[in-house]
Amino acid sequence: MSESAEKAQDGQTDHGVTGSLTAEDMAYRARALSQAHPLTDLARAYVDRSVAEQRTSQPIPEVGIWAGAAVIGGYCLRRVEESEVGMDLAPSDEGLPDLDALEEATSGIAAELRVEGAGGHMLVDEDRTIEALDRIIASEVSRRLDHWKDDVDQAAWDEFEEYLTWWVVKGYALRAAETATGALH
Repeated sequence: MSESAEKAQDGQTDHGVTGSLTAEDMAYRARALSQAHPLTDLARAYVDRSVAEQRTSQPIPEVGIWAGAAVIGGYCLRRVEESEVGMDLAPSDEGLPDLDALEEATSGIAAELRVEGAGGHMLVDEDRTIEALDRIIASEVSRRLDHWKDDVDQAAWDEFEEYLTWWVVKGYALRAAETATGALH
């Protein structure tokens, strides 16, 4: 048996052992998962609507696309957390919330995530999840803004950073909201 096959059997991968991932491992897995069409149909409709709204409401349409990528990163981190604790969720076939109800639940959870204790929504150690979120946010900021370093002032940089932070957190909240509303079981 090859070394990689042996590792896979015992839960170990190149980026941690399932059940004991570091924040770095979690962020890495979330970024990798985000490349693989990780959204439920409901979450995809939510992201599509959010991106469309952001593209028309922001001064630069690309910013809306950045919001979509940030949402997916946060969403994938929640999926990595679910895997970490052994949750195997599947989309519900009926009783799905409409997008407005999902938005309300998502925004509420996102707001709760930004306070001490995270509203009880995190599945693993809060410090580890916060660090993983920070890593995803830093990656998004670097990827989207680094080439503008010399063209924007610190206030604009801070505003973009906060914008991307909100959308990463909102992505994490979206997956939690799907569970809370019964869209996942």
